[in-house]
Amino acid sequence: MSPDGKWVWNGSQWQPVVGVEAAHEAVFAAWKTIQFDPAGPAEELAQPPGEMQMEAPSPAVDYSYAAPEYSSSEPIVPLWQQTKGDGVSKYLYPVAGLAVLVMAMLVLNSMSFISLPWIGSGASRSIQAVKPSPTPDISGSDAVRADRLFNNLKPPLSALDETIPAIGLHCVTLSTDCSDALTASNEQVSKVMAVLVNADVAPCIVAAMTRMRTDTKGMGDQLQLALKAFPDNNKSELSGGINHFKTYRQSAAGDMNAALLAEKKCLTVEVPSWVPR
Repeated sequence: MSPDGKWVWNGSQWQPVVGVEAAHEAVFAAWKTIQFDPAGPAEELAQPPGEMQMEAPSPAVDYSYAAPEYSSSEPIVPLWQQTKGDGVSKYLYPVAGLAVLVMAMLVLNSMSFISLPWIGSGASRSIQAVKPSPTPDISGSDAVRADRLFNNLKPPLSALDETIPAIGLHCVTLSTDCSDALTASNEQVSKVMAVLVNADVAPCIVAAMTRMRTDTKGMGDQLQLALKAFPDNNKSELSGGINHFKTYRQSAAGDMNAALLAEKKCLTVEVPSWVPR
């Protein structure tokens, strides 16, 4: 029944109580014994007709908290909300300190207070690179000058001949032993070339030595081609460079023999044609 006794809820809607006394009669016989006290608290009864009582929404849960051990007013950011950039500071200070240390060492090195080994070695190499070529010794007769050149060529040529068998033994494939053998031969070819460039060449052997210089350069070029086959992984470059290197080596050996034969003319004194014989 409604608080005023004029309405009854039938399970789906409010129905008016018609033709009965609101205080003592009811639609259903079982309700006639229900007494209604108008003076009772209306607030505890049902809602007025036409309105359904709605359940009040639950209050929102407040997940914010404050750690009691901290007195700072700044909010505490949970670990899962912290950005990844926060870890940069862990490496920033060591890197900055290392950079400052390197700059300080460079400044002290420039003021000669300390000596950095890698800077000193680079400077010595650059100074050595621009060092002028030594002045060849041209003293003595043509025979003496030719003999001096042959004596300077003998050590690197002998060392070169000792490295060539290793090339034939290991350079069947692109192996480490093959690379080492080619490198060793290339070093000796460079030494032979240095002697030919800086040495004094007597006029009596200049033609043979000129050809030998050309053939020595060819040996170096072919060894470089063979070494280039390793980064290129090209076996044809390897075999081609080795074969041409051996051809130039044979030509250089012939040039040396021709120079030795020409040395004999250095001992012969040509008499002018106008001198009586």
